[in-house]
Amino acid sequence: MAGTERRELNVRELLELERQIYQESIDRVLQQQEKLNTGVLEDFMRRCRPFEEDRERELQVAQSQLQFSQRDALSLFEFDLQQAKDVFRSQREQLKRKLLETTRRKRTKIEKRLKALDGTPLTKSNVKVQTTEEINPRMARKKGRLQPKLLEKQLRKAQKRTMRDFNFRHLSDGVLPTPERIVHDVMDECEKLQRNRELQERERMTVEEGGNLNVQVDVVEDGQKLHCRMEDGELMEETFSVGDAVVLESRLSEEDFHGFVSAITSDEVKIVLVCGTHARVAIARLRSGQCILHKQPENIIPTDKRQNGQDNIHVKISTTGVATNLDELLRDPPDVRRRAATVLSRLKRKTTIDIRRGF
Repeated sequence: MAGTERRELNVRELLELERQIYQESIDRVLQQQEKLNTGVLEDFMRRCRPFEEDRERELQVAQSQLQFSQRDALSLFEFDLQQAKDVFRSQREQLKRKLLETTRRKRTKIEKRLKALDGTPLTKSNVKVQTTEEINPRMARKKGRLQPKLLEKQLRKAQKRTMRDFNFRHLSDGVLPTPERIVHDVMDECEKLQRNRELQERERMTVEEGGNLNVQVDVVEDGQKLHCRMEDGELMEETFSVGDAVVLESRLSEEDFHGFVSAITSDEVKIVLVCGTHARVAIARLRSGQCILHKQPENIIPTDKRQNGQDNIHVKISTTGVATNLDELLRDPPDVRRRAATVLSRLKRKTTIDIRRGF
């Protein structure tokens, strides 16, 4: 019995001894962990300190390189920005000088033209004037300003250059306008503009002197009707509404335009011409007298206007193919019919050419 108890005690002592050994090992590891956390562990100091020093050194080098790169990039940015500003400033100065030079040239040309318009053409010698034939003042005024012969010469040269570069054999005779006709039309338009300027100047002087232009234009009934009152020898009053057939007289182009009133606003009157073109006439133009609006007589349209101030010549014509009201004109515009006729004519012409060529 005594031997058995001794053996059991020995086993218990061994187990207790083993437990103590493990506990001491655990305590030692905990102490090493605390030293490791505080950074005073000898093994850590021996192995990790050099690595930490290398890490700090690399971080400092990287930080220095980053700062240097930032300074370099900032300096490059400032240099590029300054260069862009210099380029912008120089180009702006060049553009400014160019615009100033262009403006000066245009101003000089306009001043020369104004002087030429204000002045009268001078003759070279009295003898030459007396020996020449009696010249129409209208043509003399034209020659003094635009020189028709020179224009015709230049037009002929331009026409020859164009015919040298392009083929005009497909155009029949009489299609292309002659230089004489072009110059004549240009001179007529210049005279119309000159007369219109003189008329505007007279009207302006009349208004400045407190006179009356004898033209009154009012939009009544909330823009539904236009009332015109003009005193030209006799008092004439007319009221226009949407759909009325009217005749528009233009002093600038010296032409009469026939059409129908399509809309009336406080600023303008919209008219659809019998040719299908949409026109707008400002109320200010009607009040200044530059444009005159009349109602169109039934089945009567003007065919000619004399140059010596006589009344218009009117003839009665058939209205076949001509719109008699605004709805009909908007439903079937003449320009659509013209385009369709042009397309058919081209197709017929192409077919004729293909047949002649043997296709």
